[in-house]
Amino acid sequence: MNMRQLALAEFFKLRKRMMTWVLALLIVGIVVLLYSILWSISGRAQTFGEHHQFTASQLRKALFLQSSVPFSLQLVSSFGTLFAVILMAGAIGSEYAWGTIRLTATAASGRLRLLGAQLAVVCGLIAVGALLAVVAGLIYSSVIMSVSGGADFSFLTAAFVGHQSASYARTLFVLSPFVAIAFAAAVIGRSTLSGVGAGLGFTFLEPIISSLMRAAGGRWAHIPNYLPSANKQVILLQNSLPEVLRVGPGSDLADAAANSVAQAAIILALYTIAFVALGLYVYRRRDITAGA
Repeated sequence: MNMRQLALAEFFKLRKRMMTWVLALLIVGIVVLLYSILWSISGRAQTFGEHHQFTASQLRKALFLQSSVPFSLQLVSSFGTLFAVILMAGAIGSEYAWGTIRLTATAASGRLRLLGAQLAVVCGLIAVGALLAVVAGLIYSSVIMSVSGGADFSFLTAAFVGHQSASYARTLFVLSPFVAIAFAAAVIGRSTLSGVGAGLGFTFLEPIISSLMRAAGGRWAHIPNYLPSANKQVILLQNSLPEVLRVGPGSDLADAAANSVAQAAIILALYTIAFVALGLYVYRRRDITAGA
């Protein structure tokens, strides 16, 4: 089987799995839920916020179409990382759990070609999921803007569309190290649980550990500058999300990071390449006839 046939076969398997559709519905549902909650808050509260005080009118204006793409992508970067890790770990690890790895590897003309096709299809589905979240945000914010009487589309210029497209690409890029960790762990551990555990553990524990390192000071304080979370936030700050809509932890790490955008991108790219290469290396040298 050539690469195209392998990719089509993998897409067919994932398209038929309930997990894929559930994860897609969850990310869309989170966007709709957060928009609904914030819209409700903007109609009831006069001021809100812990570190900075915002007015209800500021929140309502931030929910308009101009900020829908960066806000949806902020939710993708926060909650979508969880779903992307699960999708990647499930796609790779289930081959071992079901015992189909021997059959698929035998049918493919090369182990790396098979795993490369799986990796490409899962990454493509993650990109589609992020796009679905953006579309949901665009629709909801358009309704809000029309209902509130603030319909004004003069901001829709070529420069605006280009900036939103760059924001979409940046968000997918910052997801890549965490997805790569789940990929490598699923291959090495030969199970979905290994990939999910490693991916989610790194996603949620690393920011906490980074904060503790900065609090400790001394040599510890500089280590988080070379870990994914702080560099992820440095890049996401380029999406121009209004401060009133910033959801989830991470901004403190970005403020403390000493890296530029280019340096942060290089660090994240190195993590992604290293974990993908590790997974491919282990898979190529493994005796798959031994099973899980």
